[in-house]
Amino acid sequence: MVAMYRLTGIVLNRRNVGPVDRAVTVLAADGKHVLRARGTQKLASKLAGSLEPLTLVELTVAPGRRQLVTGSTVRDSYRNIHANLARISGASLLVSAVDALVFGLVDDTTVFRRVREALALLSRSRTNRDVFLAVAYGLWNLLWLLGHADRPTSASAGGRLQSVLLRGRVNQVRRIRCRVATARWSVEAAVVGVEQVAERPVPAAAFFRAALGPR
Repeated sequence: MVAMYRLTGIVLNRRNVGPVDRAVTVLAADGKHVLRARGTQKLASKLAGSLEPLTLVELTVAPGRRQLVTGSTVRDSYRNIHANLARISGASLLVSAVDALVFGLVDDTTVFRRVREALALLSRSRTNRDVFLAVAYGLWNLLWLLGHADRPTSASAGGRLQSVLLRGRVNQVRRIRCRVATARWSVEAAVVGVEQVAERPVPAAAFFRAALGPR
């Protein structure tokens, strides 16, 4: 009998495979996993609802070539994020970047922790500036932790913001007083960095900018 294992992670995306199955991409503490969820295209599937993107889930997985998901429990549905267009577009941008830059397993659990922290900040955000700061926090930490960004200069307001974001000091981020334009600049700089590393556009970037309106 094959021993099952449990996996806690954030659903990054899912795609249809064949007539009834789905492949589900999950970020866990040990990296990115691509799992197979049988029958989840069917309306009657009990697993389908818990395997939607932007959901923190605890999965039961049967090891093997296809890594089959046999059970799922939702730990956090990020209800506040899903209830607001700006928040959900920002979160979509973040998980798109994670999916583009994380390949397979990683040695450091910090990536998973920082992404969870960024999503928690998004859940509590009240203004467009808060959304920008949360997304910038997640993107810059992602680039830095994966070795794709240097610590920026602190000569400008944007540089000071990035420096704080890179150090992962959430409380100091909350105390920074900056305009939406400065936060937007930091996000767009991070998006450019992500796209250069991934060598392809981040799908949610345009949607995120549109949802938050003009400068």
